[in-house]
Amino acid sequence: MPPPDNVVRSASAIFSSTESGQHVLKIEGYSRIRDAVASGSSVRSRPFLVGGYYWQISYFPNGYTPYWSEYISFQVVRDYCVDVRAQFTLCLLDQAGVPVPSYTSTVSNDFRNNRAVLFNYFILRSTLERSSEYLKNDCFTVRCDVTVTKPPEAKDVVAVTTSSIPTAPPPIVVAVPPSDLTRHLASLLATGEDSDVTFEVDGKMFKAHRNVLAARSPVFRALLKEEQSGDGDGGVVRIDDMEAQDFEALLGYMYTDSLPDMKVGEAAAVLPDLVAAANKYKMERLRLACENKLCEYVNVRTVAVMLAFAGEHHCHGLKNRCLQLLDDPGNLKVIVQTEGLEHLTKTYPLVLKDLIAKLAIKL
Repeated sequence: MPPPDNVVRSASAIFSSTESGQHVLKIEGYSRIRDAVASGSSVRSRPFLVGGYYWQISYFPNGYTPYWSEYISFQVVRDYCVDVRAQFTLCLLDQAGVPVPSYTSTVSNDFRNNRAVLFNYFILRSTLERSSEYLKNDCFTVRCDVTVTKPPEAKDVVAVTTSSIPTAPPPIVVAVPPSDLTRHLASLLATGEDSDVTFEVDGKMFKAHRNVLAARSPVFRALLKEEQSGDGDGGVVRIDDMEAQDFEALLGYMYTDSLPDMKVGEAAAVLPDLVAAANKYKMERLRLACENKLCEYVNVRTVAVMLAFAGEHHCHGLKNRCLQLLDDPGNLKVIVQTEGLEHLTKTYPLVLKDLIAKLAIKL
């Protein structure tokens, strides 16, 4: 039985909205700044407001770390961690103020657990310096587009009578299956179909595709160009500083953007080597993925080794996880009893340095 025509109903809706903004950063006196600021150090822009939050752009003229010293890096930073999701597009502007597509990068980030998003190898310094289209009168310009997803909120909807609600056919919904791109790429790697390069690692052969590797790593791109222009060995490239299982995991990540399923023992053996490979081949997301996974294995038995490894390989998140564990005096006591203070001092001197620095902050 339909309701009477005079029934008034209330209604509300939950909305999710976004707010966008731009900030243009001009680097004036490029060469003087480059010579004055060391690799790993930066200069920040003025704060700018988008979506109700203040942001700043950090400019690294000689790379975010010494590993990327030949690149120019940028980082978009929040003053503090906040539960907000945002998308950032950083683009190099030509002399007409138009974005250069080949130097435009987009990254989405959830600021619940961190306060910065990194554009690590944004552009090679040598590329910028030899192009008058980008660098003129010792100046160049970048633009950062920020889109902030605002927290969902409920709002009242104007009440209507049932007689005024129009009838409409139900919407047509087309079911779109999840992306299967990585499955196809994984199959391409597994079968070796149409491969055009072979790697020899620890006596084992791996077939791969030049374009995939070049797109994923600037170091692989340079390595394969050099191999192609040289005498070569019938398309065989030797990798002498990795084990076969590590290189297999590296290739798998390059094709699927995911780490292989590993048991605890396998992960302990492979992940540190993958961090080293990620640093060598300039694959920042792989390094962060491995670092995040290593955080799961931090405990009183492993924390000393993990903290030493984090310091050696610049894994700041892993280092903070280790120091967080050591916030508990009980954990620290167990570690000293297990390892022995003299052994810790001789084997992990940097661990004690970090602990002393942490204790000094609390005093």
